[in-house]
Amino acid sequence: MKRQPSGFTLVELLVVITIIGILMGLLIPAVNAARETARRNQCATNMKNLALAGVQHDVSKKFLPGYVQSFGSFESGIDPSDPQNAPPNHLKIGTWAVALLPWLDGQPTYEHWTQDRYPITTTSTALGKLNGASGTGMHPLAAPNLAIFQCPSNPVARGNFGKNSMVYNNGMHPRTQDNTLLLRNFGGSSWLMNSMDKNSGVGTQQFNSTADTVTLDDMKDGQGFTVLFSENVQALPWHRAGFANKNRLQLAANNPSNGQVTNQVVIPARYTNGMVWHYEDEQYADTTLASFWNGSPKFNLANLANGQGKIQPENVLDFHRINGRGATVSEDIFVLELNNGNSYNLARPSSAHVDGVNCAFGDGATRFITQSINYRVLQAMMTPRGKASLVPYPEFVLTDELGD
Repeated sequence: MKRQPSGFTLVELLVVITIIGILMGLLIPAVNAARETARRNQCATNMKNLALAGVQHDVSKKFLPGYVQSFGSFESGIDPSDPQNAPPNHLKIGTWAVALLPWLDGQPTYEHWTQDRYPITTTSTALGKLNGASGTGMHPLAAPNLAIFQCPSNPVARGNFGKNSMVYNNGMHPRTQDNTLLLRNFGGSSWLMNSMDKNSGVGTQQFNSTADTVTLDDMKDGQGFTVLFSENVQALPWHRAGFANKNRLQLAANNPSNGQVTNQVVIPARYTNGMVWHYEDEQYADTTLASFWNGSPKFNLANLANGQGKIQPENVLDFHRINGRGATVSEDIFVLELNNGNSYNLARPSSAHVDGVNCAFGDGATRFITQSINYRVLQAMMTPRGKASLVPYPEFVLTDELGD
């Protein structure tokens, strides 16, 4: 009489291991998908709170924050928070994010920006190393890491402090793809001011400027159809206006119109912490639309006589679309870093989420916007009053169906 073996055979063991491997292979993607859903929802919650803070800013101050503005200055002296730190006098030029801190549980940080006795730069070697952003010399207490400005899915960050994934709707980029100026000075205003027409965007320059402010009441298309905030993988730290560093902030204290201040801080801030739309259209070559393209005395191209007529838009660059990227690995959104030469191309909604980005609107609601939407839809969502804006095709009207 044969006795049955009490253990597993090698074949049985291999079968069990194979089955376990198959089950794990099926389970891991599901777990990762659930984690990404949770991260995307957290990102949407953060963005919703930003939008609500924007609403509170409008209620309290009767206008929405600028993309760049001054929050005071620091006169030469000792830093009360660090007796070893004695930076020179400097102007506190910051972003829209600084302006929203009181409504984001960031009152202590906001006071560091707005009280003259506190500096936002540092001469302390130890603090400079902590900052992690080479050469900026920014004070860590003026730029803490706040979860509200971060998307949990975003693997990219500039520096160790002030980590940021959120950008503001800053309207129109005023140049063509070959960098030709699209807008001219009009009515005593500069081309930069003209591009910040309140019908064409939300964030305006509020530093050393005569630009109009924008309010929620200016959103004639409806607050629920006007984007305030979106995600951006390349965004600079939330506090840092343009490519500001301690030297440029010191220059600003003595001469706010200094070229470095304007060209490295004020103008780039529109793109390093914001998003813009471009004068482009997917049907740019359609000759039947020639009579519908935008035209205005504000435009200034060679084919316009005396500033009148219609301007044919350019094709939509891949970089300017949602999650736009180039064709090579070096042009991937997780590889590129902002610099003064590419910032206007990278100032578009982008994220680590699959197929789209979270956006927050003027009514405080958030939506996930797919990257495949027509560029006119993105332009319509970024313009508070599309039919009166500078978009190429102002006849387009956004609807609920097209916005989702």
